[in-house]
Amino acid sequence: MTEQLTLREAIPDDASNLIAFLKKVADESEFIEFESSLRFLTVEEEKIELDRIYNSTQDNIFLAIFEGDIVGFARVAHADDKSSEFGVVVTEEFSGNNIASYLTEDAINWSTDSKDINELTLEVYRDNSVAIHIYEKYGFSVESETEETIFMKRLVK
Repeated sequence: MTEQLTLREAIPDDASNLIAFLKKVADESEFIEFESSLRFLTVEEEKIELDRIYNSTQDNIFLAIFEGDIVGFARVAHADDKSSEFGVVVTEEFSGNNIASYLTEDAINWSTDSKDINELTLEVYRDNSVAIHIYEKYGFSVESETEETIFMKRLVK
């Protein structure tokens, strides 16, 4: 499968496919919420946002594309002066194919190369053992916990 899988940064022309992907994974998983405000997002608005993200030093989106369809997504989102939030998701159909690991590696490498990010942070549901395993595999450690979620952090500098 890896011969047919492409990993790359999101660009404005991905807007329509990205919106469809986010809606799909939100429907597939109890761990992902698709904010109601995003349900009304237009393709043009998403193109503008993707252009802003692509040109940022603290934000990025990485895509896994198989036969023209987005099957995985990783997001590095500016949080404060030196940290960004991280998250990764793969469609049900493609889970178990190391796509989340590939995307996580790309996001960590990009964050390490960025002069504006010192750490990546994330929040994950306690019962999402697959995601927790991937995050721990790539050096994220538990910072704090609530009844439902775990907050994790990884230094990149």
